[in-house]
Amino acid sequence: MRNVIAFILAAIMSAAIVFIAAMFFFPGEKKEDSEESAAPPVVLTVSQSDCRASLYHFTFSVGEEEYSLPCHYDAFELNGWALKNPTEKIAGDTNLTGVYMKKAQHSLKAEIINYSKDTIMCCKGQIHSVSANVGDFGRIVIPGAITCDRSTTPDFVRKSLGSPDFLDEDDEKITLTYQKAEFKNVKFMFYKKRSFGSSGKSAGNSQPFESGYYEHVVVLECRKDS
Repeated sequence: MRNVIAFILAAIMSAAIVFIAAMFFFPGEKKEDSEESAAPPVVLTVSQSDCRASLYHFTFSVGEEEYSLPCHYDAFELNGWALKNPTEKIAGDTNLTGVYMKKAQHSLKAEIINYSKDTIMCCKGQIHSVSANVGDFGRIVIPGAITCDRSTTPDFVRKSLGSPDFLDEDDEKITLTYQKAEFKNVKFMFYKKRSFGSSGKSAGNSQPFESGYYEHVVVLECRKDS
């Protein structure tokens, strides 16, 4: 009889140990982890969705001129723009940053890529990134998406296009990035201080914009499809 009781107690203890071990090793963490790691979907209004689609055409207007990226320097040259150093060399399969184009009092900052294996002059490369200062032009239009002027704020951009894919903020500036794919994005950069931003100049203004920011730069980048 004692052996039977001992056997029953041993069986109960074994079952309890197995149950406790299962609680420790299989607590259902996978389900919780998957739920926590899943990013909430970006909910856009119909208007914001349409604006996003237009934004990713990578077309912009300054003055009466309209450009689509990527493009060659000829597209700008035909409208009177001139590269600061048109004969500067670009090695094969590399890009050249900080390239400036000038037209009268206006300036655009560009990045040019050489997709060939040979060294070429930068005026023969492909422009895939352009940085434009709103203070320089007064207004920058991305047709069907957004019009930026001296009154534009980060909240206005978010209201027009929805939440950005990336938001960076520090003591100097706020950057909203809308990204379609790698090397295909549009950035809206708002400078908080008397910083002259990527254009290297203040656009002749000593007072803040109507928005309260000292500088507003729009950067479009669109490399050709590989």
